[in-house]
Amino acid sequence: LVDEEFDALEGFFYVLEHGILQLLENVETYLHHLQGFLACKTEEFDFDMDGEKAPICYKEITTALRQWILPTFEKRMRTLIHKPLCALRDLLVGPRNLIRKRLDKLLDYEVIEAKSNLSYEEQAVANTYRTINTLLLNELPQFNGLALQMIWSMLGTFSCLHKDLASDMEQLFQSFAQQLPHSSLSPGAFWEWAESVVLQGARSLETLCRSVEDTLNAPVVQPLSPSSQRRLKQLTDKHGSGKIYQVIGTVVGSRDLDLSLARGELVAIISEADSRGDKRRWLVDAGGKRGYAPSSKLIRYHQPAEDPPPSPHLTLPDGVTGLRRHSYTPESRPLTVVSQPCFQVMAAYDFTARGNHEVTVRAGEPVRVLEPHDKRGNPEWSLVEVRGGQRGYVPSNYLTIMPMGMGPPPAGFLQSF
Repeated sequence: LVDEEFDALEGFFYVLEHGILQLLENVETYLHHLQGFLACKTEEFDFDMDGEKAPICYKEITTALRQWILPTFEKRMRTLIHKPLCALRDLLVGPRNLIRKRLDKLLDYEVIEAKSNLSYEEQAVANTYRTINTLLLNELPQFNGLALQMIWSMLGTFSCLHKDLASDMEQLFQSFAQQLPHSSLSPGAFWEWAESVVLQGARSLETLCRSVEDTLNAPVVQPLSPSSQRRLKQLTDKHGSGKIYQVIGTVVGSRDLDLSLARGELVAIISEADSRGDKRRWLVDAGGKRGYAPSSKLIRYHQPAEDPPPSPHLTLPDGVTGLRRHSYTPESRPLTVVSQPCFQVMAAYDFTARGNHEVTVRAGEPVRVLEPHDKRGNPEWSLVEVRGGQRGYVPSNYLTIMPMGMGPPPAGFLQSF
C-alpha cells in the first residue's frame, strides 16, 4: 500500500534522527578535545624565567584560561548542549520502534484487506494496524516539529556560548596587553615579526632533527655470540648468504604469525611480502621458527669471505710515528715529513653501502680515514672519504695499510693517526 503522507513523515523523521546523532557525535568529540587541552597544564611548569615580565603574563593568562574561562565554558556546553542532545537521542527510540511495528503489521494487513469476511484474529490484526497508523499520523508530525525546534535552539545556544567565550578571552587579554612584548606594533608589523620568529624556530628545529638523525643513522655492530654464529651457519647452509639479514631494532609481534625478535638477531628471508602482497612485512626464518617481521627493521648482513686483516687503527707498523692533523689546523700549513716509509689506507674487501650513511668501496681502492670510529665512538666502523669526495662509513676491518715506499705521501690519501 502506498501512503504518501506517512512516507513523507517517516522520511523526515529519519533525516532528523541522522542529524541528531551526527550532532551529538560532533559535540562529544569537541568536548573530548577540550578536555585534552585542559589536561596540558603548562602553567604549572617552572621554566626558570623569574623576573621576566612576558613569561609571567603568559602564565597568568593560561592559568585564567584553564582554571576559570574554559572550565566554565565546558560546564555550560554539557548542561545546555550535550545533556539535551542525549535526552533527544533517547526519545528517538519510541517513534522508531512504532514505525517498525507498523511495517510488520502492514504486511499482515495487506494479506487480509481484500477479504470480505474476516475472522476474529484477522479483525484484531486490522484494528491494530489502523490504530498504529492513526497514532503515527497524528503524533509523528508533532515529534518532528519539536525535535527540529530543539535542534535549532541548541545550535543557537552553541553560537551564543562561543560568543561569550570570545568576549571573556578578549577581556582577559586586554588586561595584559600593555605588559606583553610587541603590543605597540601595528597588526601588519606584528604578523611580520611573528612569521619571522616562527620560521627561525622551524629552521633551528630542522637543523636539530637532522643532527639527531645523523647520529641515529651511524652504523652499530653487535658482535655475534657463539649461538648467533651457529644460527648464522645453519641459516647460510639452508638459504644461502644472500638471504641473511640482521635485526636493527627490537621487534614485538602484534599480529598473528608475527615474530618477536631482539636487536642483532640473524634471520633468513623466505619471502619479501606477506600472503596479501604487503611488502612491509617479510616472511623470515629465525632459525627454526618462521613468521613475519617488518622490513624496515631488517638490513642485509655482510660478512667477509675470509678472516680480514686486523683493524688499521689498532696496530701500526713498528717504528712509524704517525702524524695527526686536527680539524682546526689550517690546510695551507706545510707538513714536515721525515724520510721514512709512508703508508696508504686501502680497502681490503668489497663493501656495498646499505644506506645514505655508508659508502661503497672496492678492494684495492685507496681511502682517506676521517674518523676511526662512528658517532658513538665504536671503532668497528670508520668514517672515510673516497675519490670523488664522497664520505660514509665502512667496517674498520675491511681496511688495510699498504706501504708506499720512501718519501712524502700522496696528497689526500695519507692515513693520519
